[in-house]
Amino acid sequence: MRVLEVCQELPNRYYPQLGTFIKQSIDSIADQGIDLMVISPKAFVLPFSAFPYHNFSKLPRIEHTEKYDLHYPRYIYAVPKKYFYPITGISYAHFVSRYAIKNIKPEPDLIHAHFSYPDGYGMMGLAKRWKVPLVISALGTIERKVAYEGSHTSKKIIEAMNFADKILSVSEDLKLHITNLGIDERKVHVVPNGVDTAKFKSAGREHARKVLNLPQEKNIVLFIGALRKIKGVDYLIEAAKSFVDTNTDLYVVGRDDGLRKSLEKRAEELKIARSIKFTGPVNHEDIPLWISASDMLVLPSLSEGRPNVVLEALSCEVPVVATDVGGIPEIMTEGETGYLVPAKNPEKLSEKINKLLEDESRREKMGKFGRTSIIQRGLTWEAHAKKTVDIYSELI
Repeated sequence: MRVLEVCQELPNRYYPQLGTFIKQSIDSIADQGIDLMVISPKAFVLPFSAFPYHNFSKLPRIEHTEKYDLHYPRYIYAVPKKYFYPITGISYAHFVSRYAIKNIKPEPDLIHAHFSYPDGYGMMGLAKRWKVPLVISALGTIERKVAYEGSHTSKKIIEAMNFADKILSVSEDLKLHITNLGIDERKVHVVPNGVDTAKFKSAGREHARKVLNLPQEKNIVLFIGALRKIKGVDYLIEAAKSFVDTNTDLYVVGRDDGLRKSLEKRAEELKIARSIKFTGPVNHEDIPLWISASDMLVLPSLSEGRPNVVLEALSCEVPVVATDVGGIPEIMTEGETGYLVPAKNPEKLSEKINKLLEDESRREKMGKFGRTSIIQRGLTWEAHAKKTVDIYSELI
């Protein structure tokens, strides 16, 4: 079986934090013995530091890895996104398809696009030309939010999902959102993401803090994720005024998508800036250490698919306080692996954080149960890959 995997957002030498969980998915599929080719389209950018993601211009057209060849074709990403995102899909379809026709030999038996837009939409024409099935992964915000906006982009997302032979949803909640758009339920399959339990395991709090040069004596509340509105970090800053003090710090780990300055300003206004540490992005290989060093992970998202960071925290024996959105309640067990709170509610968020801060034995008990539940439920990348390959086999 020869499969073309397509995803605009994959980690690379210049931006290693992009789409790490998608790379884990693709790698796990390769480990099942599938002959893969991978395309990760990148926007045309000028090679000047003033431009976002300017280092894309330095990427080669192709890299040879141990598991597959990785191609970086270019396409035009139309900005501002608010007005021209529909054009991006058209550009993607034209440039990426033209590249694939010329460079992907022999033709694959199946195409798997890892976002419904622009990946899925952009691959429709190529699937028609090659007369092969198209599988689309549905990961969260695009299908839950953008597809419902009634915009030109929304119509293209729905068009792609209607065209696809199979849709792989990361959660039952997301599957419901997809079928409510009128997509045939029979072709929507729930395939949860996994976690590498060998990599994501407790490194010991004291050891992890020593390696990362973090204070041993303080409580550490941890957020990991991009600083963007959908992640609800502004609500976490509001909640922090009720739990940070001389004994507790909040660490905000992740790339800035335009919010950091406003978050820092708000922390200053609340007079808690000294207790909130913005680290910026960190190497994904260090994430198990960061989680192990913390007393809890907090995820205050407004919308989610099935966030891997929650799986990773539980696998590292760290309890989680998260909003009850998307597929998060499908991962967590309320009161046993952590706590669920309503979105946009800093009061409830701080209440549950403080409840865990006050009881170390509760944190340890929840952490151990979290890892046990991950293993018992088989939430691994191997299980994810086997289910994905079974779906491929149905189509070929």
